[in-house]
Amino acid sequence: MNWHMIISGLIVVVIKVVGTTFFLLYFPQIFNKSDDGFTTTTGSYGTGCPKEWEFHQGRCFFLSTSESPWNESREFCERKGSTLAIVNTLEKLRFLQDLTEAEKYFIGLMYHREEKKWRWINNSVFNGNVTNQNQNFNCVTIGLTKTLDAASCDISYRRICEKNAK
Repeated sequence: MNWHMIISGLIVVVIKVVGTTFFLLYFPQIFNKSDDGFTTTTGSYGTGCPKEWEFHQGRCFFLSTSESPWNESREFCERKGSTLAIVNTLEKLRFLQDLTEAEKYFIGLMYHREEKKWRWINNSVFNGNVTNQNQNFNCVTIGLTKTLDAASCDISYRRICEKNAK
């Protein structure tokens, strides 16, 4: 038997073992997961979000699986140290719509009848379009359609919470 072939075969086996070991050791980092409950990120926008939150442009987003009316949804987000999502850019809207799939989610937009204006929960004015406007529909959902849809604040929907990444 040729010793060169045996040595070459052993080198290949050692390289595969070392490569597999490194892959298994760094597998969680490849998918941006850590054991401390935070998703780590690379880039200039932030360092992470709590588990079950999605990271986008320096912000963390939580999409609930439970449903509640708008006021309870707002309180839910506040208990998590966040607010209902303020979807003030087209990019953020597209990102969240990709996550919502076939469900409706409350966001932090509400109609103020006395002013006849839509306002975000941070009190900034929304100048875009809200579909499905009705006298009794003072809150807004996203999901199911690619638009911001007016909805009754008293009906239970899922919610999207938003906060700064740490």
